[in-house]
Amino acid sequence: MSRVVGDRLIVNVARKPGEEQLIDLMQLFNQNPNRIIAVAGTVGADGAPNTCPITLIYAKDEKTLLVATLRTSATTANLRRDGRVSLEIVAADDLVMGIQGTMRIIKEPMAMSDAMALWELRVEKVKQDSSPAQKVTQGAAATPRSDKAAEFEKAAWADAVAAAH
Repeated sequence: MSRVVGDRLIVNVARKPGEEQLIDLMQLFNQNPNRIIAVAGTVGADGAPNTCPITLIYAKDEKTLLVATLRTSATTANLRRDGRVSLEIVAADDLVMGIQGTMRIIKEPMAMSDAMALWELRVEKVKQDSSPAQKVTQGAAATPRSDKAAEFEKAAWADAVAAAH
């Protein structure tokens, strides 16, 4: 059951008027570097949907995410042509949220790797996508494949944080 809950990364998902149940997606991303997996949906050249998991996401402010992608990926090609994107998060504690917006490239290549590009996502809509029939008890989880991958993630995170400030 999808419902729009705002246009910022801190949203009130309470269903009753006057109640407050805040979800802070800024905190979620920034306190869990490279551990929140969002599925990015973009529009392919033929109009077909394209999806891809993304973990390198930093919340610059309530309306802005910085997102790193491989420069040669289909997702990056799609974003160059049509900047619209939807990020879907499925995490523990029934956290199922969609973030829609428009991306623009801000750094290519990233300082830490010629293979990476850094994008700015302007948040336009945040929606709660939880199911009335199913409660999500755990989300996708990830760990680096190697020490080299862990160092790559740390460098990419530092690059994104530096770009935000």
